[in-house]
Amino acid sequence: MEFSVKLAHLPAQIKFPERLTDRVSFDPAKGLLAYRGFMTKCTYDELSALSDDPEYHRALEQLFVLTSEEVAPHARTRSLAAPILLATVGVAALVVAAVWMMTRHSGADQPGGVLPSNAVSAASR
Repeated sequence: MEFSVKLAHLPAQIKFPERLTDRVSFDPAKGLLAYRGFMTKCTYDELSALSDDPEYHRALEQLFVLTSEEVAPHARTRSLAAPILLATVGVAALVVAAVWMMTRHSGADQPGGVLPSNAVSAASR
């Protein structure tokens, strides 16, 4: 896919590298800087180093973003994995807390001084 952005003029000193001439081009009649395919960060850096012109850099940045969107399009649906995981962890924590509270209180229901029915205390002898 080819992407293009407006650029009034290409700075005079710019000569695109030979290996990129099939990917990057400038149409002076239409005032368009174009790039075909995905632009890597390395290629962006190489093209960026060709000039200090702010308009050229702005156009190049726009092309870089446009080609990146082609590779990683925006998600159409939201993933439910994170909310489901959080809900599961929350429910598990509640269950653990409830079991802990029940076992903690079940030991407290028996009075500490009561001996089993078959034991005889020393005071009653």
